Amino acid sequence: MTWGEIQKTALEKMFAKDEKIRTRDIKSLKNDDDTAWYLSAMPAVANEAIQRIKPYVMNMFKLNEETGEYEKTKVPKIEDDTDIDDEIDLPESACVLIPLYIASQLYKDDDISQATAYRNEFEIGLQDLYFEIENQENVREVY
Repeated sequence: MTWGEIQKTALEKMFAKDEKIRTRDIKSLKNDDDTAWYLSAMPAVANEAIQRIKPYVMNMFKLNEETGEYEKTKVPKIEDDTDIDDEIDLPESACVLIPLYIASQLYKDDDISQATAYRNEFEIGLQDLYFEIENQENVREVY
């Protein structure tokens, strides 16, 4: 999942717009009065999400296709200048949680009940990661 896809998904959760948001529109939305503040706050909040996810993924392994060896998952950091096309090097099951956390944190002042629902979904997703890790550890022991 790319940084742009994460931002797009978070915006879609916060703004139920009639128009579909496209990843390529993220750069222009940084100048839009409705979305500029949210997009500027997203890197810091995404890093909070990644820190919450970190204990669940830091012991996961993924296959390095070039070497054919399993490597531990590395935890990325989102910067203000991270490009929308940059891949977030986390398992897909972890990446899909980042927009939920972003929406839960940034949408509190707009709609606390919806923000709470997103946070609950995020926390449930963390529990799913826990079970995924258990399976990864079993694979490693056999490997």
